[in-house]
Amino acid sequence: MKILYLLRHAKSSWDDPDLKDFERPLNARGLRDVPVMADRFNARNCRVDCIVSSPATRAKTTAGLFSEAIDYKG
Repeated sequence: MKILYLLRHAKSSWDDPDLKDFERPLNARGLRDVPVMADRFNARNCRVDCIVSSPATRAKTTAGLFSEAIDYKG
């Protein structure tokens, strides 16, 4: 059976009011949370065939850090 995992982007920063919503980066908490979520994912021995992400900065960063942390080879 196929399983779909949905992972929302980590906490993003509102520090720069001049940035468009699409360009907001992760904040310090978001950068800390991604490896924690990956550890939980790995602890359950979840298998990933494909990662799809929004092109928004915070989503791409989350997906990139998450894929590295789970050793994704897609």
